[in-house]
Amino acid sequence: MKKILLLLTIVAWSSIVTIAQEIPKKEFTISVSDNDLAVKPGETKKYEVTLNRSKSYKKTTIDLVIDSTLPDGVTVAFENGADSMINRIMVISVADNVEPFNKAIILKGKSLRASKGVMLNLSTNTEAYTAN
Repeated sequence: MKKILLLLTIVAWSSIVTIAQEIPKKEFTISVSDNDLAVKPGETKKYEVTLNRSKSYKKTTIDLVIDSTLPDGVTVAFENGADSMINRIMVISVADNVEPFNKAIILKGKSLRASKGVMLNLSTNTEAYTAN
């Protein structure tokens, strides 16, 4: 019985620590399901974006933009996820004729009071997709 109680206490404590790490104390943070965005020419891929908000930013509008120059033929758009205040979907489309490239880009979240960014790697290098 003591072992079960100890195990439940550890699980509860680790859950509290995990939640505390996800919710920032002030403003907001941005996380992406993958920081290495690999999209083949002619392909469209979707990546999940999560807006982790502090208590004071729960209802603040945050716009997402790519704060980097993208090569011709590459477009990035954003759709709302299950909860538009927390989840967004980043849709990356690459035209068939785009030359292979590897580029660091910045995904920026902007509100009236603050802006935050996250560095991502975007590549269309077709050779990188042959291995599973």
